[in-house]
Amino acid sequence: MVTPVAIDTDPGVDDAIALMLAMRSPELRVELLTTVAGNVPVAVGTRNARRLVALVNPKRWPTVATGAARPLTGKLETATHVHNRDGLGGNARRFPVPRGFEAEKDGVGKLIRFTREHGGEGVIIAVGPLTNIARALQRAPDVMATLGRLIIMGGAVRVPGNVTPAAEFNIYVDPEAAEVVFEAGLAITLIPLDVTRQVRLTTDRLSRVGRQKLAGAARHIAAEGAAKFDGMAMHDSLAVAAAIDASIVGAEALSVKVETQGAETRGMTLADLRDVGIGPEPNMQVATSVNAQAMLELLERRVLGGAPAAPKTGHVTVVGSANIDLSIAVAELPRAGETVLGKNLVQALGGKGANQAVAASRAGANVNLVARFGDDSFADEWQQFLVTEGIDDAGSTRDASARTGVATITISAQGENQIAVASGANAKFSSAVLKQALGDVAAADVLVTQLEIPVTTVKFAHQKARKHGVLTVHNPAPAQPLPAGFLKLVDVLVCNEVEAEMLSAVAVHTLADARRAVAALQAQGVAVVVLTLGARGVVYSDASGRRAKAIAGLKVKAIDTTGAGDTFVGYLATGLAQGLALETALALANKAAAKSVTKRGAVPSIPLLATLRR
Repeated sequence: MVTPVAIDTDPGVDDAIALMLAMRSPELRVELLTTVAGNVPVAVGTRNARRLVALVNPKRWPTVATGAARPLTGKLETATHVHNRDGLGGNARRFPVPRGFEAEKDGVGKLIRFTREHGGEGVIIAVGPLTNIARALQRAPDVMATLGRLIIMGGAVRVPGNVTPAAEFNIYVDPEAAEVVFEAGLAITLIPLDVTRQVRLTTDRLSRVGRQKLAGAARHIAAEGAAKFDGMAMHDSLAVAAAIDASIVGAEALSVKVETQGAETRGMTLADLRDVGIGPEPNMQVATSVNAQAMLELLERRVLGGAPAAPKTGHVTVVGSANIDLSIAVAELPRAGETVLGKNLVQALGGKGANQAVAASRAGANVNLVARFGDDSFADEWQQFLVTEGIDDAGSTRDASARTGVATITISAQGENQIAVASGANAKFSSAVLKQALGDVAAADVLVTQLEIPVTTVKFAHQKARKHGVLTVHNPAPAQPLPAGFLKLVDVLVCNEVEAEMLSAVAVHTLADARRAVAALQAQGVAVVVLTLGARGVVYSDASGRRAKAIAGLKVKAIDTTGAGDTFVGYLATGLAQGLALETALALANKAAAKSVTKRGAVPSIPLLATLRR
């Protein structure tokens, strides 16, 4: 079935990608593009809509009609600081405005006519401020009431806004219009920042787009935003994807209102999250989960035309922690009792187990993560992200009585860090819980563990892995004493100087000290010991028992060392799972860890394998 569609838009970088996707999808028949002032003034957006139709060149060109030039009330605020003054990231000159294809007037009237013609079969996708939709409702409420579905990209339900702490841009620009639309009784699906932020077009993905004209255009348009924001969120494209395949998002019926008065909360979308039966009846479906991988694959097939990613090989199971990291950058790390002022708080995904799972996946392995989350929005964020990374978390569980773990990180200008962790659900990850996922352990080529979950659970995981002949890699961090006999269950021990000293009783200051510590740890029953020394490289010994060898560190400008150790462990585990020689796997892990310290954040800094081969 082909769905007749009208798209109300303010192009806009992400709008441009969304329009490409819509006009390249056979499930949709895009009949009308109406423009509205938002990301850019309406005249600029209208020119861009005409450019994009000519660029895609569908068999049937949709009508382009100019809509509202200003909000229902108040002054227009644009987002040219994000989209550039030309709306296309400074690339508009690449795409000529076609001659003989003029925009029509009265976009609001055109939306009414579209609805009158298609009624319950028609879908309007609104990816800009809702001014045109509100005016159509005010002008012809009976006609608009027959619309089949209205898909809106806008709002922020359980996450912060993107233009103020409370408000998402499309709603913020014209909250009065959003209020009219939300209260009109239409069949609405809201696609908020909660899900759109989970779908990001990264610089790496853009580097792999095909050579087709449309793919190249998308790369140019998205490049600046992808670099500036660590991947450009596919806000508007996700709204289009929901019209193509409703299963890409999971939705929840909620009552959502718009704040129009508050000085600090104007434009806020307030969802009633109380128990069923307490608040008003739901007025829309709100997307609360997303299959980001499916969304990106759809975009690649229809628009980007890139070669498929290399197939993953080797099977790594990570049993460990998952946290949310809260980071502050400071000039110097504080001393005991000292308070220092830092820059903005940054929230990111973290936790040693989850970080190592991401690293192993980006290194090219098939990965299972077995973790314990709280029953909260932090868990939602992590688990949605794991989908985008292609990581299987079916063995992970939630604890209704605990919060997802949180780590607070202070980072100096030199890239050094101090970390404190509130373990939350990680601390409740018992052996009994792990028993539910023993199939993930038994099926792996390599098991990876750390110590941000109870050590008794970690030991239990190693015992089961040993029983099934699975190679075990253990990272004894954070440093703590281990129970008797634990190290005899470890095939590969990966530790830093602090952890090595804790376990070997050898203070590590020099390369000679590192070799003595490695020998002492091997004497406790570990087959392979790897001691990471940061910028100084790696000292390791293999199962032969010969004198420890060294791999030199790589010279890079360190910005943030958070996650470097996890990157190393994940890459090493993947190399071993794929059958690489130990020295080869270590060299690759060393290179990946070095690259990771050149970027802030634990997960954002973990490189893809393809970037190490350039």
